[in-house]
Amino acid sequence: MNNSYKIKLNSKGNVESGYLVPLELGINIPFKAKRIFYTYDVPFESNRGSHAYYNTEQVLICLSGSIKIRCFDGKNELVYHLNKNHEALYIGSNVWRTTLDHSPDAILLVLSSFEYDEADYIRDYKKFLEVVGCI
Repeated sequence: MNNSYKIKLNSKGNVESGYLVPLELGINIPFKAKRIFYTYDVPFESNRGSHAYYNTEQVLICLSGSIKIRCFDGKNELVYHLNKNHEALYIGSNVWRTTLDHSPDAILLVLSSFEYDEADYIRDYKKFLEVVGCI
């Protein structure tokens, strides 16, 4: 799947003094972020997301705990496990995404390429399947 993939972020530091992970927009983050938000205290049995975007790209970073993200592009489905804070997940447009199995301490940071715009969301799964050419 070309429209979702893990990104290894450069971690700088050591055990004695700790680590720093720079997020460089347009370099290791493949776009200029226009919206940044995070989720936390999501119950393990709850899923979030369950939508796609027409245009928005996102990078997801699990800052604490662990989360799984299911991505489907109309042909392939992959489930990514984010549990290292020096890894990120890129998700492009027209990818149905759902976060699941949030650990109790999970904090998910999301960088988006566009500001919030309800018209950019594809919330209906049947409509998503039409957009990606499955039906």
